[in-house]
Amino acid sequence: MADLSRRSILKGIGGTAGAAAMTPLFGGDAHAAGKIYQWGSSSLGSTGYQIITVLSAAASKFSEGRHASLSTAGGAENMALIGEGVLDFGQSTTTDWYPAINGLGRFEGNPVKAVQMFSYTVWQCTPMVRADSGIETLEDLAGKRVMPATAGGATTGLWNTLFEAAGIKDKVEWTYGSWSESYDALASGAVDCIPSLLTAGNPSGLMQRLETTHALKILPVSEDLIAKAAAMNPGVKSAMVTPSTWAGLKEPTRMVSFGGVLAASPDISEDVGYAVTKAIYDNAEFVRKRGGVKLKDITPEFSMEFLMPAYPVNAGAAKYFKEQGVWRDDLKIHG
Repeated sequence: MADLSRRSILKGIGGTAGAAAMTPLFGGDAHAAGKIYQWGSSSLGSTGYQIITVLSAAASKFSEGRHASLSTAGGAENMALIGEGVLDFGQSTTTDWYPAINGLGRFEGNPVKAVQMFSYTVWQCTPMVRADSGIETLEDLAGKRVMPATAGGATTGLWNTLFEAAGIKDKVEWTYGSWSESYDALASGAVDCIPSLLTAGNPSGLMQRLETTHALKILPVSEDLIAKAAAMNPGVKSAMVTPSTWAGLKEPTRMVSFGGVLAASPDISEDVGYAVTKAIYDNAEFVRKRGGVKLKDITPEFSMEFLMPAYPVNAGAAKYFKEQGVWRDDLKIHG
């Protein structure tokens, strides 16, 4: 019942008040009455929340549509809510798609139909501990308390796959909470391991604040382990992060990653998909300025970076990117 109540609440709050909330941030008047397209973001204050707030507000400002951003538990819940018809758009990561589309894990019995719009960033959410913890490897986490943020978030899905590939999924003590709660728990010693939170290699404000009181350490993740995890879920990626973007590193470090992909309901028409995509990318400088480092990769070229050939792309988004000369021929178009 709690799950149903949450979805009812999310459905109910995505109305005029949600759309109006975007007006003070971006200026201008609200559009005429009509459908309000609801965008799922992530937990309040997270990078996913901030990204979707900016993107949905830009869609409202620069198109005829009205768009509202809603706080959710993250990418996995957004996929479920798209499947239930609660959301029109939602932030997701590349690791959310395989289980959602195939009805696996939390989606068992309820496979989701969704289409891709574009990719907008890449996150590094590698297991991280306090430098004074004595924990040196993933295997050392056996019997330890692990908190991958929210239970419905994309990082939990990523870590389930990574920890299963490492053979320790059933050997750790799992607990969940918001990103703020996770970072507070590591600081207080209530948990032993949480995810790093870097956007395109840049540490989040939460990480920067934690570093003022505690030295942090990234646990090593080998290419072989990432390849094993990617064989289980193709959305698992890796990236090298250097001290040039995160000064807390002593040397270039391989981190487990996933791409940020805007998901949409298959009911979003070609015209609406085109209008949303054009509103964001024709005004990319505006979006990048307001999104900062979190949206520095809003460019036509990066839009294709993490789109996956296995899943269709909205016809309107495809039309726009073909006009920009960046369309990938290995991708398929919905409809």
